[in-house]
Order: sequence, then structure tokens, then C-alpha cells
Amino acid sequence: MFPSRILHKSITDSTMIDARKALGSGLGHGTVCTAASQTMGRGRVPGRRWEDDGSGALLFTVILRRNSVKVLYPLTQLIALALCRRLEEGFGLSPEIKWPNDVYVNRGKIAGILVETEGDYYLAGIGVNIGQTGFTGEFRNLPVSLAQVLSGNRQGSVNCPSPSEELEPLLLTIGAVLDESPGIEDIETYMIGMNRQVTVKLGDPSRNEILRGTLSGIQGDGALL
Repeated sequence: MFPSRILHKSITDSTMIDARKALGSGLGHGTVCTAASQTMGRGRVPGRRWEDDGSGALLFTVILRRNSVKVLYPLTQLIALALCRRLEEGFGLSPEIKWPNDVYVNRGKIAGILVETEGDYYLAGIGVNIGQTGFTGEFRNLPVSLAQVLSGNRQGSVNCPSPSEELEPLLLTIGAVLDESPGIEDIETYMIGMNRQVTVKLGDPSRNEILRGTLSGIQGDGALL
């Protein structure tokens, strides 16, 4: 059954750290660690952080057996597909995947994904902007929340679910996509930049290695073409 157990904290360093501790205590596949606020959340690139002050993000890490993932491309992209389907089917939005690990709506970043391995398990860390009515600070990619896009402006929406209300339907969608094991063409349907000229930073973006060309799709292993 997925999820098998949900562990929640009001504040934590990182749900990824919590998931590692849960594994160490004997919990396994299907365990979900959530928090209303985290202070040491990490992004894919060293030095980037995903932190939240409790103002409306859905923050969680899912523990999955590696052999439960049947696709050849990265789990990151499979979860991005699940997020897109939930936003599309649940709220009538038009989400897009910014390869390899972000989901956008209306040109704003609404979700980020970080997947790491721990023995026979994947730890899939996910952050989704749900109820925020505004963002402060400097951002490499402009964030947006579900509340903002549902309201049609940047002021938020009273019809937006809370993070806790959105957790279960999103987990069910992730579980359904894992069972389905969709093809790479399903991900390409949502990809930002398909059949257009794009600029890609290779490796660590801080090195500023640039490749320009037409994005024609994704390889079977998840690499860009």
C-alpha cells in the first residue's frame, strides 16, 4: 500500500534527513516524511537551498524501493510527470517540466524535486508551493504558488487547498504513475522548450558551460537530445 506511513513535523532541518533517519529506524518503502517548515532543505546544485517559513509550501520526502521503479529514465522525471498530471487533472492548469527536476506553471516555478539513493532505496524529496501569497528574497527562477495561479493573479486564492489537504491526492497520483511506468514520450509532452532553440548549462551551472541547440526530445535514459 502506498503510502504506508506518514511522519509529520511542524518544523525540521530537512525532510530528506528525516527520511534517512526513518530508514535507519527500520521503516521502508512508502514511508513519507513531511514538515510544515524546513531550515536546511537542499536543491540539486550545491549551495542552492529549499527553505520555507511555514507560509504554505508542501514539503515531503518519499522512501521508495529502487526495484519499485520500472522505468530506465530518472525517478526525478517520473515524479515531475506525476506533479504535472495532478496539477492538470486536479486544477485544470497547464504545467510544464523544466528538465531535469522542476515543474513550472505560468512561467513560474511551482515545484522542485531532489532524488538521492540510500542502499536499496530512493529518497524522493519534493517541494510544492501551495498557499503562499507572495515571495521575498532573490530567486534564480521566479517562484509561483498554487494559490496565486488559481486566483489568476499574484495575490492568492481562497479556493486553494492547504498543503496537508493536497498531500494525499498528490501521493496517490505518484503511486499511480509508478504503477503505470509511462514512456519517455509522456514526459516530452510536458517539456519546456520542445522543438525550440534552448540554452543548456552543462554539469554544475556555476561553471557556466553553455550548449545551444534545438531540443528534440529525451533519450531513453532521461538525457536531453
